[in-house]
Amino acid sequence: MSDIRKLVFFERGVETLTYFSHEMAASFRKMGYQVFFFDIQAEYADTKRLTRFLKSGETAVITFNFIGLSGEEFLMETETQSVFASRNIPVYCILVDHPLYYHKQLDKTIPNLTVFCIDRQHISYMKRFYKGIPCHFLPLAGNFLMDGEERVQTDFIPYENREYEVGFIANYVHLPAIEEHFTSQTQEYIDFYHEILNYLRLHPSEPLDPAMEHFIRREIPEVTERELMACFAGMLFLDMYNRTYFRGETVRTLVDNGVRVHVFGKGWENLKVKHPENLILNGRQLDSAECVKIIQNTKIALNTMPWFKDGAHDRIFTAMLNKAVSLTDSSIYLKERFCDGKDLAFYELEHLDALPEQVLSMLGHPKKMKEIIEYSYERALKEDTWENRAERLREFL
Repeated sequence: MSDIRKLVFFERGVETLTYFSHEMAASFRKMGYQVFFFDIQAEYADTKRLTRFLKSGETAVITFNFIGLSGEEFLMETETQSVFASRNIPVYCILVDHPLYYHKQLDKTIPNLTVFCIDRQHISYMKRFYKGIPCHFLPLAGNFLMDGEERVQTDFIPYENREYEVGFIANYVHLPAIEEHFTSQTQEYIDFYHEILNYLRLHPSEPLDPAMEHFIRREIPEVTERELMACFAGMLFLDMYNRTYFRGETVRTLVDNGVRVHVFGKGWENLKVKHPENLILNGRQLDSAECVKIIQNTKIALNTMPWFKDGAHDRIFTAMLNKAVSLTDSSIYLKERFCDGKDLAFYELEHLDALPEQVLSMLGHPKKMKEIIEYSYERALKEDTWENRAERLREFL
């Protein structure tokens, strides 16, 4: 049995990831672990407390997206060693984005690192390009309404009394702003990037990196694996552009065909639609607790995947745990686990034209919707909470 009894998490880096961390930390405390939260904004002011907490052989670090593992000066004990490396502390990093976003961190040696990916195709990518790093699958989980590490007891609003028939919680980035990443380059490069984007529009089931590799190898047949990794890392904006494009197209298809959609997040005023009266803007970016409260007042919680073709997004599980019907584009993983019309509702990016009729039909059958809500709630409660994920992580400690 492992001697690990003390865990380090990070807070005040990315709000969403802090929320995830506190939900997991609450579960680990119940298991008997001591938990320390390092305030990433406090920097040096929190370092002494951290070093007093760390004990070799008894402590591990759990973080997301390399927060605290990216060479932050206030966590470096020497020029080359972090406070964790110098004490031989194992570190467990959950990547909630494609690994190509973290080439810089993955390409250097971080001692005692284990990576967890939220998409099984991301694991294949890791095993191909970063063979020396242990990597495992860990799906995202759903959020409860939390006050710190305490779950807030909720009397759910009945389905028929919920204010938002269709709600979507996400930011929208104006596509011209993303295009600025490559419009300053030569026309040859601009055409190359648009060719990839057009391909993905026509083949929305295709994962990002195989599509990029196809076009890169067409232009540079002799490209090496290391060069390919560098190319992928230099083309991150294509992922942002592609996911934003489909996010916008999904919402536009609904609102321009008579479905009112309440959007919560920044930037939606930049989405051009024919029927703006159906696009209900709610302005600012919300924190995680506010997002949960919105879902608790929503009938259909819309989701578009950030191009996870063999994984899931937390929006899906959060909808289930807060008694809304999750309406999402599919993935291999989701279709293996869930039944359309029983656990949730699927739509396909290849057939967005069918989505408005599907939503109107769902809203027209409240009895069926309530059945989905109750079934998915009970299932997510058993299988898809951060407590479930903490139990899985415990197997590696």
